[in-house]
Amino acid sequence: MFRVSAVLLALSVCLGLDRVSAGNSIQGFIDLESIFVNQLESYVNNVQLAQTKIKRFLDYVDVVQDDLDDSEEYFGNPLNVFTTINRLVNNWQHEVIDVVLDSTEVEEHHTQVEQKLNKHEIEMPTSDDLLDVTSEILELQESIDLPTSELANEVLLEDKERNVNVSLSASDCYVIGRGLHELNHNDFATEWLLEAQFRLSHNEATFSKVKKLQVLEKLAPALQKLGSYKLANKLNNEILKADPKHKDALENKIILEKKLTLGRLANHNSKVEL
Repeated sequence: MFRVSAVLLALSVCLGLDRVSAGNSIQGFIDLESIFVNQLESYVNNVQLAQTKIKRFLDYVDVVQDDLDDSEEYFGNPLNVFTTINRLVNNWQHEVIDVVLDSTEVEEHHTQVEQKLNKHEIEMPTSDDLLDVTSEILELQESIDLPTSELANEVLLEDKERNVNVSLSASDCYVIGRGLHELNHNDFATEWLLEAQFRLSHNEATFSKVKKLQVLEKLAPALQKLGSYKLANKLNNEILKADPKHKDALENKIILEKKLTLGRLANHNSKVEL
């Protein structure tokens, strides 16, 4: 004799199975399962995409590690110092650890890493270290009068066996530009941020997840400080198009429109005087 368990009976009440026909109930289950399938497929696709990005990052680190014959010569170039610190400060955390591990595992991971660092008396680089190296890159660039585009495209590591050339990524250019903006070198900051934007617009294959919006959030204010109000306003509007409630962009919109209006009035008055 078939017996309905208390759990199944409770579920049938919750799902309303006693109030719908058997056909409708089955169809509802099929629809529900279809939703599960679609959601899981989306999840699997996202996981596979994350795995691809992580694999690309690990391959990149392997190339650097395998071909690092002379560390003194390699780190004699401040760009190599920058990319190494940037990986440790930003990429490993945001592109790998946060993606792979859940919150509990992240805390456990951090604890284990901290214990090993203490054991070997190693200090993790910080954002301040990254800013210091960014300042050194600026000094290098100014001392040899090297265009930003040329420096950004410099091949830092050539692996002939794997046919891989390592140069600065969109993320690297963005972090340099962000740092220079913070240091109030907005002319160079603008050039580096434009390099980041160029790489993103050409669908650069990179492990980094830097977004166009992040670049615009630094590029528009940098141009504003340089007095390029028209272009800054255009980029600021792009920020608001992507995020209509963006606090800084809403505030900058008022300032920029006022600057542009005053500029038009000044031009008009000068023409009238002539």
